Amino acid sequence: MKFNNAFIFGAALATFAFADNPIIQTFYSPDPAPVVVGDTVFVFTGNDEGGDFYTMNGWRVTASTDMVNWTERGTLIMSSHDFTNAKLNGDWAAQCIYRNGKFYYYVTVESKLGGRAINVGVADKPEGPYKNPLGDKHLAGPNWEYIDPTVFIDDDGQAYLYWGNPNLYWAKLKDDMISFDGEIHKTDMSKGFAPAGEKSNYTEGPWIHKHDKKYYMIYASHGVPEQISYSWSESPTGPWQWKGVIMEKGNPGSAFTNHSGVIDFKGRSFFFYHDQKLGGSGYKRSTSVEEFKYEKDGSIPLMKMTSLGIENPIHNLNPYERVEAETKAFSKDISINKENGRGVFVTGIKNNAYIKVRSAEFNAGADSITVCTKGNSGTIEIHLDAPDKNLVASLKIPSTKSWTETTFAVDKIQGVHDLYFVFKGDQIFDFDYWNFISNAMKVPPKPYKNKAAEIPGKIEAENYDEGFNKFAFFDHDSKNQGGVYREDAVDIVEIDKDKKTYAIGYTEAGEWMQYSIDVKKDADYFVYAKVSSVFESGSFQLNFDETLSDTIKVPKSDTTWNTYKEIDAGKIKLSKGKHILKVLITGSFFNLDWLKFCENENCKNPEISKQDSSNTKILNRVHFATSNSSFKVYNVSGKFLGEVLLNAPENPQEISQVLKQNGFAKGMYFLRQKNLIRCIKID
Repeated sequence: MKFNNAFIFGAALATFAFADNPIIQTFYSPDPAPVVVGDTVFVFTGNDEGGDFYTMNGWRVTASTDMVNWTERGTLIMSSHDFTNAKLNGDWAAQCIYRNGKFYYYVTVESKLGGRAINVGVADKPEGPYKNPLGDKHLAGPNWEYIDPTVFIDDDGQAYLYWGNPNLYWAKLKDDMISFDGEIHKTDMSKGFAPAGEKSNYTEGPWIHKHDKKYYMIYASHGVPEQISYSWSESPTGPWQWKGVIMEKGNPGSAFTNHSGVIDFKGRSFFFYHDQKLGGSGYKRSTSVEEFKYEKDGSIPLMKMTSLGIENPIHNLNPYERVEAETKAFSKDISINKENGRGVFVTGIKNNAYIKVRSAEFNAGADSITVCTKGNSGTIEIHLDAPDKNLVASLKIPSTKSWTETTFAVDKIQGVHDLYFVFKGDQIFDFDYWNFISNAMKVPPKPYKNKAAEIPGKIEAENYDEGFNKFAFFDHDSKNQGGVYREDAVDIVEIDKDKKTYAIGYTEAGEWMQYSIDVKKDADYFVYAKVSSVFESGSFQLNFDETLSDTIKVPKSDTTWNTYKEIDAGKIKLSKGKHILKVLITGSFFNLDWLKFCENENCKNPEISKQDSSNTKILNRVHFATSNSSFKVYNVSGKFLGEVLLNAPENPQEISQVLKQNGFAKGMYFLRQKNLIRCIKID
């Protein structure tokens, strides 16, 4: 399998030992702009290149679900090269926002007409590709004051864009998010942004967000060297009331500029900013983050720059799933690269380089690890909790010409640990991903109370299998937040105490439950589910013997969790006999009461309307085989989708046809058999 060679971005940078701030170490990452999309925080940044001025080429994005481990989602995702009206290497501060399935990225460029300007790129994914919808036109400008855009969508759906140095400008955005609705307004910065007698005026870098009922305008202040101050208002357009300083100048490692962003995520609040701890220069700035709590009156406390950053993760990392090698809390002497059709991987690894991964939870222990590498030979030492102690494995990586998975034994691991992947050797291999394996998880679970659920029939969600060492499920949190019915980590909530009815609750994307089922005869079965949610973010998939269904969306059932609704979950062909069903949570925050399988539509609840039947597409079935011509199929993000039997695995047209026959949609797929990997595109 051949890939196009790509330019390696992000030279290895000097690091401070064992600190987790700054959160990105493979490139200089100024002007952080965080945004929450579902269960993921994306932080968009600039790309400092050093020198004696702000030489900045392009913008990047890095993501996290736990706020301590960060995964780089690309190299440059957009730059001034994408705009015909912009000069090169003047790619200043920017902010991205998600709306109606699109990412809108508002960026500062240097206009070919003179002055600065605001441009916008639009993409379907946070890492792009981004397209320029305005052609040769700027969204705003050119004007030398037009820099540092920040974007905000209010509760009523109205979007606003703010920007400017040394004055603050704002305008309403139309629903298309790429044009203004009305005129551009200039805010009088002499009022509301500084108390009398203090030189704390607005300078640049505005950031607007809403918390409770207050609108917060956060900005760089006091001139140079900059501090971060804020004002608040009852309206997104002011008037603004001065509230104080959030981050003072003079912190160890601080740069002469600062640029901030604030988010609320999973009930916690985070403050992003940049410093010069990695580069030692105000033109080599990097993103750091601190956690904070609002005061009772809504005010933001004064914060210090710390080396640790976030002390407690949102959740522990699951080491049994595929983890991208570029996922890290901190790293030393590595770079990243990207290959078309494969994605991001770690490269440029030097002798004694390391990658630190925070808070991996080995609730099933660990017996081995699989790593995917390519290139020269070398060694990966795996240490627990420190880069030079608690060695649990020394992986002798073979030299390979193509991406190859290799599995190695490891010493027993139990509990929650930080992992250090320490690299030894010269001209070391490239590193794509890894996952640990527990022999305990290979032991087949048994049905709940030794009785498989019969189909046709109903499966109560809380009656998942009883696995050896309790691995008939995966839950991100080791506590049973529901605290009833069963004593393990799955969150079960009580629906009706008198009737003793229960449901699976507190769901988060990535969790799953397994059920042993007994299908009484070959048939096409209609599937229904009883669910509850006060959001519209919930979704799940059904996995029969590793046959993955389409995504089943969970609608908002009411404003309270006590209201359950029966939904149409599609139709699937099942064969007679014993099978394994997994319910995979793909979208967070819903309760699942039961699943019902019927031979006809007569068992459908009459309350299900046509509007509730958005999941009625026939569920795709993958036919499995165990011969030597059986290939595992993965999507481009590495997710296992099933296996197919191929008679002519060297023929791309035959492979594409077989995938189509097995229900795979248009797109790019990876097929693997032992060390053989093929990349196939279905048109």
